[in-house]
Amino acid sequence: MQPLPGSQSSAPGPSEPTVAEIKAVVVGDGGCGKTSLLMVFARGDFPKVYVPTVFEKYTASFRISGKPAKIHLWDTAGQEDYDRLRPLSYQNTNVVLICFDVTSRSSYDNILTKWYPEVNHFCKDVPVLLVGCKTDLRQGHHQPVTFQESGDGSGVRASLPEQLRGAVGFLPL
Repeated sequence: MQPLPGSQSSAPGPSEPTVAEIKAVVVGDGGCGKTSLLMVFARGDFPKVYVPTVFEKYTASFRISGKPAKIHLWDTAGQEDYDRLRPLSYQNTNVVLICFDVTSRSSYDNILTKWYPEVNHFCKDVPVLLVGCKTDLRQGHHQPVTFQESGDGSGVRASLPEQLRGAVGFLPL
């Protein structure tokens, strides 16, 4: 993939057809950083204030191996009030990003108790990426590591489903 959205050279020209379109649905607790992540990626702009999202869609153009592509980023509401509406966004999804706030233990715990089960139910066989947000707000001396980097797995929760183990970094238990 090269370069990221926002760069003039990354967008397809007006007569150049897009060869790939990807639908990515982004889920996670309310206030965990989903919207900020997407706004920075799609627009290059970090939001100044927090405004809860109901549903929002961002589109970014870029190139994969020199060919034009588009990614449609579906920003969903994490609040419980929207649990019955959120599944409407899952249809025809190519990839799901489960986001969590690295400074919030409950946000992390909800990956297994809420988000992974919901995504697995509505998006069977769709790739899932686990994304830790708000790393700039983390305090302390903890350095993130992957499961593979931890060697013996210390600092990584063993109860994670196999699909998520390689994606998780260190969180204080």
